[in-house]
Amino acid sequence: MGTLDKAALDAVIAAGCTACGETTLTFQTYVDGLIPLMAGEPVGKLKWVYNGEKFLDGIFEIACGRCKKVVFTSPDCPRCHAVGGLATALATENSYPVPTACPGCESEEVRYIAFMPARAAYEGKRAEKARTSVEMHDRGFHGYRVDCKVCGTVAELKTSCPLCAAKGPLRERPDDD
Repeated sequence: MGTLDKAALDAVIAAGCTACGETTLTFQTYVDGLIPLMAGEPVGKLKWVYNGEKFLDGIFEIACGRCKKVVFTSPDCPRCHAVGGLATALATENSYPVPTACPGCESEEVRYIAFMPARAAYEGKRAEKARTSVEMHDRGFHGYRVDCKVCGTVAELKTSCPLCAAKGPLRERPDDD
């Protein structure tokens, strides 16, 4: 479970902004995205591959949509909960290798899955689709898995946290197989 559980999230949403009374909240979260690669270069649009539980698991800040007052924040790593790990995650570049081909079948077409910071607004019904401003070579983008259409998952970082590099074993995430 993330730093914020469903009951705590429900309480934050119900309270809204205590400064101005606004009910629209802006969430900052680390979520999973998939980028199709050909020979190590992006060849398509980012596709989000998270669900509601993983969105909740990655939340590190909630702020008022109007006055920007922060109503929840956590400095800990959203993935492994290492104390102060969020700053490391946001400030460092990706260290997980971007493959030029599948190590199994040598196909140049693979899917690269990464954590990236994203923002989404919530207006009482459902959060809007997440948006990110980071790309593969930006700080804050952290790959952790490579999938091949032929071979399936061919590589995954499990020995350390992909966000802050804290040593594993990593805690289970919602809906992890």
